[in-house]
Amino acid sequence: MTKPPQPSSDNERKDTGKRTPVVYTAEDVERIRKEYDAKFSELEHRILKTIEKAVTPKPGEGTPLRMAKPHSSLSWIEKATPRQLIELFGTSFSEGPKRPDPGTLFMGWGTLFSSLFLSSADLQNDIDTISREDRELLCRVIHDDCTRRGGKFVFTIIQKGANLDRAALVVIANLDDLATVSQDGEPAIILLIKTCDKSIRPLLIEKAGKRLLAGVNDRNGIPALFTVFGLGDLSVYDIEAVEKVFTKEELKKIIPKTGLGRSAFDAYNEVATRIRQSLAQQRKSFMSARAGAAAEAGNGHETDESGEQGDTSILILVVDDSKILRSLLIQHLKNLGYENIIEAETGDEAVVVATEKHPYLVFMDINMPGKRDGIAAAAEIRKSTDARVIFLTSCCNKETIDRARDIDPEGYILKPFSERNIRVALRLLS
Repeated sequence: MTKPPQPSSDNERKDTGKRTPVVYTAEDVERIRKEYDAKFSELEHRILKTIEKAVTPKPGEGTPLRMAKPHSSLSWIEKATPRQLIELFGTSFSEGPKRPDPGTLFMGWGTLFSSLFLSSADLQNDIDTISREDRELLCRVIHDDCTRRGGKFVFTIIQKGANLDRAALVVIANLDDLATVSQDGEPAIILLIKTCDKSIRPLLIEKAGKRLLAGVNDRNGIPALFTVFGLGDLSVYDIEAVEKVFTKEELKKIIPKTGLGRSAFDAYNEVATRIRQSLAQQRKSFMSARAGAAAEAGNGHETDESGEQGDTSILILVVDDSKILRSLLIQHLKNLGYENIIEAETGDEAVVVATEKHPYLVFMDINMPGKRDGIAAAAEIRKSTDARVIFLTSCCNKETIDRARDIDPEGYILKPFSERNIRVALRLLS
């Protein structure tokens, strides 16, 4: 396919300094301002944590951890290093005065994860910050709490913890343990579904799996999966997670213990339809706004659509391991007039497709399974083509951004993305 005219090299493009004029709406400016404010706050937080770690005295080799006495002030926990906090959890297996109570463990849990991670998404992407051995230790603490102490520590996290605390419970715990303890007839796993941060919910759905979602019931005999469908803020990510766990035929067989009422498939179909209708309404609103803007432009009024429309005949490659997200992005592109679109599910597949088809632009998800993640795949594609790359990511930690920057991408789009994000990214292409 013939590609649109472009500079002979990146250097030439940079030297001329000429780009197609871009007109921003007030909404675009406000969105960009908020994104930069968020990134600045994240950077400031990391700097403060780095300074705190640098000035906090480190215990000498073999120095024993000085445990707080029961019911004494717990302010020392706020100053403890991650290593000391891990050691605190190690003492929870002991008996007698040295064993910390659930309140002390709860404070240690919150301090540990808030000192290492900025958000639930950060925790998911960088959980290896905590070694496998330490994660196994924390998992054993939860198991011991559920099997020997009725889940007092677990229920404290669920009921009093912050979103990050509950997200850590989802990532660290064996969820089978949370199905064995109940409070007022409500299993801990169901309470966690009701209260967990929505950014961690798809992982919770996948980890819980068929046995827990279909086999654990609330106090009224309703399977946990119905609790998921009853939440008011479900997204395509949650629906995709359910589809990974169950087939439609399996959903039809899941019914309340009483045998009355609708099946899980009925609930799933209702939620999925509602989400599709919401997305369709968003597309309709956007198209109506664009038609209105075009009418104003025809009357001589300025509009954010006034600038040159990019060449909609270019070949675009969309790469994401999520079929739902690929379909959503492709639909956004079609709404904007781009029809020449191909797709790939993994970084490895993307390299093969790009080598054969030579796309002009690649939308590349960063975190994907396989030998190559999105960054490695983009680097490989750049070796054999002059494709331009826009990264899609839900993670913005420094290491990822540094790796991605080496590819010299055209831009980044944070998930969950919107049609506006895609439109702005396309218009910024020179």
